[in-house]
Amino acid sequence: MDQYFVIGPDGAEYGPTDLPGLTQWVREGRILANTMIRKGSAAPAAAGSLPELAALFATPPPVAAPQVPPMATTVTLPAEFRAWDLIGQAWNLVKPHWLPLGAMFVIVWLISSVPILGFVIAGAIHVGVSRSLLAMLGGKRPDIGDMFNGFDRFVPALLANLLFAVGVGFGMMLCIVPGIILAIMWMFWSFILAETQLDFWPALQASVALTDGYRWNLFCLMLANIVVIILGVLACCVGVFIAQAVMFTSLALAYRFIQAHPIAKPATA
Repeated sequence: MDQYFVIGPDGAEYGPTDLPGLTQWVREGRILANTMIRKGSAAPAAAGSLPELAALFATPPPVAAPQVPPMATTVTLPAEFRAWDLIGQAWNLVKPHWLPLGAMFVIVWLISSVPILGFVIAGAIHVGVSRSLLAMLGGKRPDIGDMFNGFDRFVPALLANLLFAVGVGFGMMLCIVPGIILAIMWMFWSFILAETQLDFWPALQASVALTDGYRWNLFCLMLANIVVIILGVLACCVGVFIAQAVMFTSLALAYRFIQAHPIAKPATA
């Protein structure tokens, strides 16, 4: 299968990805018609000029286009979506960086315990943590300071986090199941805000589209992560912060896996 590379404004290449992955990025608005794409060893060309993508640019994308390319990923993703495989890979990634990652989640807990202010800045903090985890998948060593670099997305992060909390909370009151479904559908909002310039609602919509076809897998992943959190609590309670780092790293891996293995959707008239 052909491999494609996205060329960012700075000339850096991101990829490789296959045609289904490239198509998904176009549908999410992450690739524009004038975005330069290199197909295999061929010379770079505008995405809109590639025959396999031309039809996708006949109508505007459903969400606003981001202004930054997707972050590079250097880790080898598993061939299939298996919850414990993702958690195992997450544990191997966290182990060399357990101290800064554990400290991040200690700080997240301390911030969340501050009334009102904690919630107001929580969205931006989650975006910063998401950026750090995605960068770690790209080979960058995480640093505690990384968790504070999401404040450029403060307003959309605040609104997305607020809508997530209200929507999931209300859904939990309605027999729990609707809240779980909504939590899974919106679970990638912070990762999407971390690497795109989408506003809060398009980011939530992009998460809904991305999780379509993988929601049962993601539910199983969250169930498995409950076990991880329980084990962290049993490890003198302090281990819960390392367990959180493993859990969110497994979500970052799931996010990248689904981007690389989109499920084809039936065409709509």
